[in-house]
Parts: sequence; structure tokens; C-alpha cells
Amino acid sequence: MNKNHSDRKWAILAGFVPIALACSLLSNAVPAATPTPAVFVLPTGIPARVEVVTATNPPEPTAEITLIPAPSLEVPPTGASSPVAADVKDYYGKGYLPFENGRLYTLDDFSEMRPSIKTFDFTRTGKQSQDFALWADIELDTTGTTSYPEYTGCGFAYRVQNNNEGYTAILTNEAVRMGHCAEGLSQCELFGTTYGTGTVDVRDGTKARFSMAVNRDHAYVLVNGILAGKYTLFTTKLLGMGDLYYGVVSNINNGYWTSCKISNIQFWESIP
Repeated sequence: MNKNHSDRKWAILAGFVPIALACSLLSNAVPAATPTPAVFVLPTGIPARVEVVTATNPPEPTAEITLIPAPSLEVPPTGASSPVAADVKDYYGKGYLPFENGRLYTLDDFSEMRPSIKTFDFTRTGKQSQDFALWADIELDTTGTTSYPEYTGCGFAYRVQNNNEGYTAILTNEAVRMGHCAEGLSQCELFGTTYGTGTVDVRDGTKARFSMAVNRDHAYVLVNGILAGKYTLFTTKLLGMGDLYYGVVSNINNGYWTSCKISNIQFWESIP
């Protein structure tokens, strides 16, 4: 064979080898197609609401909320018999509380004797709540109507979040008003009862024993030992820990407001 022809043949073969190797490397470097993840859809099923109350002059979300000292912790003696211990046992047996175990706190008394210029006026208790029971003596002094939507009274807000969204339980002369509040606790949407009428008969200048229990998405309110109503809360949100507040609902500009005293407050945190 001619030497020049042989050299050209080997040169052509030598050129094919790098090209084949490069193609092999490129095919190995191309990743497999990544499957597109399915879109996550938030659950639905928030129960329908029945009444809406909007503040005439909504307060600032946080600027007008007063902070008071943290509550003291009470540890009842083992085996002690007390009204609280009896109620806890009873509430647990009826499903009002998820656990019979827990911690008992005594909260400071609360008094708001001057008409509030805000429709919804809330003050921190210094306690947080998730599932709980509480007992308090509430004394009302009401001026003007207490009928919806121009209702006035006092009670509590609970499971309040950092954005000031939470639930309320307000005692009036005629009813327990249970609702959900947003927009800095300035717009409140009321719940109807799941069981019971929610109506009460509380006279001004007398102390009513207000009892309340919250278990996940249900709340129960008793006045003077009688169940006023069972309420269904949201089933998809506001189920966790949140702040507990004292609350007053009034509207002095429209001629209805309540001065109130809340005393002898005991708070049971239900825990496993």
C-alpha cells in the first residue's frame, strides 16, 4: 500500500474517535425530564356566617391595645375538691374540653366604667389560649339597645393572632354574641348557635357567672350554670394558640354602650 494513502486513512480514523466520544458525553450529560408537581389546593369548607357587624370608627390594629401583667399560676392540691375541678371533670365528660389535665391560672380583674369611643375595645390579659375553659363574674351597666346589630356588652376575645384576627364571646343583657373578628379586631362576623338559643336574661347591676369552654372548632358558653349555646367555629383556621383579651363592645356615638366589671376570673388551660 502507498505510504501516503495509509497515512491519510489513519488521520481520518483518528478524527472520528474524538467526535464519537463527545457525542457519548453529551448524551450522558442531558438530564431526564423533571415531572411537574401537582398544584396544592387549600381545603375549603368554612361554615356560612349569619350576621356581620362593622365598626363605625375602626381602631388601629395594635396602637390602642393595652398590655397588663401576666397572670399568676395556681396549682390545686392533688385530690382537692373545688368548683373548678368539678367543672373541668364535667366539661371533659361532655366533650367541652379535649383533655382533663391542665393548668389553672387566676387572671386580674378588669373594669371599664367609662364609655368607649371605639366600637370594639380590647385589652390583653397576658395569657395565651388554644383549648381552654374560663369562669368569671361579669357585671353589666348598659345604656341603650342591646339588640343586633346595635348590641353592647363585655366579655372576651380569644385565639387572637399577630394580625389581630380572632374570636369573641360577648355577654349582653339579652344574649351571648359569639363571632369572628378581623381587620385589627374592628370588623366582627357573628356566629349563630349550633345548639341552644344563645339568649340570656342578665340584669344591670347584678353579677352573672359567665363560663366558657373551647375545644378545637367548637365553643360552649354557660351563664349562671345554664348552657346558653354551642357554637361552631372555623374548621380550617384559628385552631391553634392565640392571645386572650378582655373585650367591650359599644358605640357611644350612636347612644349605646356598656360599662362592665369582670372579676373572680379563673382560666384552665387544657393540655395532654
